[in-house]
Amino acid sequence: VLMGSWTKPRGIGIDQEPYSAPQNLFLYWGSTVNKRFTGSGEHVRHVFKMGNIAGGEFRDPKFVPSLKGGMFNALSQKCCTSMLFPPMEWDFPVYNANKVIGQNIRSYVANGNSMIVTGGIIDLEFINRYFFFQLEPADGNYSPGPFRELPQLMGLSEAQNEMLSHAPKSLPQVGISVTAVKKRSLPSGSTIIYGTPHNAAAFAIKFCMAENPMNDESTTLPPVKVLPRDCEANAKAGRPCSCGFVCYMGYNWSDKYPSRWDKSLQSVQQICSVVPPENSDPRLLKTLELAPIDAPRTRKGETEKDAAEERANAPKPQLRQEAKQQEEREMEERVEKKAEAKLEGEMKRSAGRQGPPGPR
Repeated sequence: VLMGSWTKPRGIGIDQEPYSAPQNLFLYWGSTVNKRFTGSGEHVRHVFKMGNIAGGEFRDPKFVPSLKGGMFNALSQKCCTSMLFPPMEWDFPVYNANKVIGQNIRSYVANGNSMIVTGGIIDLEFINRYFFFQLEPADGNYSPGPFRELPQLMGLSEAQNEMLSHAPKSLPQVGISVTAVKKRSLPSGSTIIYGTPHNAAAFAIKFCMAENPMNDESTTLPPVKVLPRDCEANAKAGRPCSCGFVCYMGYNWSDKYPSRWDKSLQSVQQICSVVPPENSDPRLLKTLELAPIDAPRTRKGETEKDAAEERANAPKPQLRQEAKQQEEREMEERVEKKAEAKLEGEMKRSAGRQGPPGPR
């Protein structure tokens, strides 16, 4: 090698840039996650290179410890984030699906966010419970695979299809680690990413919500679930949809070693983090009484024109002073009239007590 020359290193992964987690990615790190050194939760965390070791455990500001805390409550009211759920092993987060926490889970997705759920049957039950789906595992809870990537994802945009260009073209069944879902149990708005002729091992579901049609001036009810195919009709009725993605990867990450599922999970996370086009509908912004980020506020009292009109319609100091003087004059006149009436009455009473004058 000549002095000053440089030879490009070769080998598996040597010539690749180091991976870093997306800025909008949050990781569910609750009691359901196996955080042991060789556990599934630790494996998923390592795939996205999240967290720093501190106090004998991994910590990160983007770890979400619970679905009923203030952190998730704040995330459910914002847009454009992704939340990754490692396989649930220890327990199942059970809440009332129709109360505040269940509504927050659905609102999080419908506000333009995405949930990427990994694992098996317990994780499918989580999706069914809080999103009111009827997903069913493959017959016998086993599909031999291999699970091939579909050549064209009809339910996604060209940009989302491009994100899969670097992902593996097929994924294997590792023992019994992959829990596939029957295709016929997928709801409307689903897009299969990896699957077989009868089952799907990875898919994305577009989940939408709209304003409750029973709302009126005196009643405000929570938004209701809407099928993506009905969003156009709801928009014409003045109730535009707000949508997000619920994604599923049916691998439990029980293997201690890297696999093709790791790279596919990164690609699926990118696909699901794209905000659906329904959320950019200007009619949705009008319904929410919100202006676009780059547009000035037009609500009453917030623009210079409204402020000028308010100043013009406001009473001037001179007019207020004249009105006060007029009110004082009227008050003085009423007091004088009362005093004259009282004096006249006293004179009449005194004249009656004296009687008629006698003869001289």
